[in-house]
Amino acid sequence: MMTRRPDVHHGIPLALGAGVLFGLSAPLSKLIVADMDPIALAGALYLGAFVAVSIGRFLGVTRGLRSEPLRRSDMPYVLTMIIVGGVVAPILLMFGVRAASGFTASLLLNLEGVTTALVAWIFFRERVSGAVWGAVLLMTTTGVLLTGGTAGGRSGLVGPLLILGAAIGWGVDNNVSARLSHCDPLDLVSIKGLAAGLFSLGLSWVTRGSLPTPASFLAGLGVGCISYGVSLVLFILSLKAMGAARTGVFFATGPLAGALLSLVIFHSAFTWTMAMSLVLTAASIALVASDGLRANRRKQAEQLAE
Repeated sequence: MMTRRPDVHHGIPLALGAGVLFGLSAPLSKLIVADMDPIALAGALYLGAFVAVSIGRFLGVTRGLRSEPLRRSDMPYVLTMIIVGGVVAPILLMFGVRAASGFTASLLLNLEGVTTALVAWIFFRERVSGAVWGAVLLMTTTGVLLTGGTAGGRSGLVGPLLILGAAIGWGVDNNVSARLSHCDPLDLVSIKGLAAGLFSLGLSWVTRGSLPTPASFLAGLGVGCISYGVSLVLFILSLKAMGAARTGVFFATGPLAGALLSLVIFHSAFTWTMAMSLVLTAASIALVASDGLRANRRKQAEQLAE
C-alpha cells in the first residue's frame, strides 16, 4: 500500500492517540452505564462512531487509500459485521463493564487481539505463531488474576466472561472485516455504526419500554464519537503515515491507558494483583506486536523477491 518511507514522526503520535482514545471507552462507559440500559448505551456508542466517521469521510480522511465499492458477494460479511461486531459484542461488553471493575474491563479489552488470531486459526485455517500462543497464556493468566483479585476479591466471573464474549465477537468481526479490506473502512464503519446503533436503541426500547434520557444518550454518543469514531480516524491517518504493522504496535497500548485512567476515575487501591496484570498485559501486547512486525517484514521481503 505504501511506497514512500514510513513517516514515524507523525505516525506514532497518531497511533498512540487512537489507542488511548479507544482505551478510554471502558472506564467512561462504566460511568455512563450506571444510569443507562447497557443495550441502549451500546447503540449510542455506535451511533457516535457513525457521526465521527461520517465527518471523517467528508473531510477525505481515506483519500489516498485504495478502495472498491461493496459487491453483492460481500453482503454476508457485511451482515455478520453488523450483527456480531456491531450488536452482540458491544452489548456483551456493556453488561460486562457494568459487572466488572473499570480496571478489569480495560485490560481484558486486550483479548480482542488474541481472539482475532484464534478465530483466524479455527475458522480460516490461518497460522498461529508461538508468540500468539504465548499471548493467549499471558492473557489467560491475567484473567485468572483479575477474576477475584480486584476490588478486594469481590468481583466475580460474570463481568470478565461477558467481556471475553465481546472479545470473541470482535475477533469474528475483525476476521470478517478483513474479507472486506478492499472497501473504504469509513464506509464500513458508517454502515455498521448506523445499522447497529439504531437496532440496539430499538431493542432497548422494546425490552424496557422507554429510551434513555437525553443526557445519558448524549454522553454515550460523545464517548462513541471520541473512543470509536475519532480513534478510527486517527488510526487511518497513522496507517497512511507509517503502515499497518507499526500502527498496530502503538495502538495496542490502549487497554493499558484505559486501565490506568480507571484507577484515577474510580479511586481504586493499587494492589500487587493489578501490578502483575499490567505487566502480563504489556507482555502479551509486546508478543503480538512483535509477531505482527515480523510478519510485515516477511511480506516485504517476499514482495522484493518477486
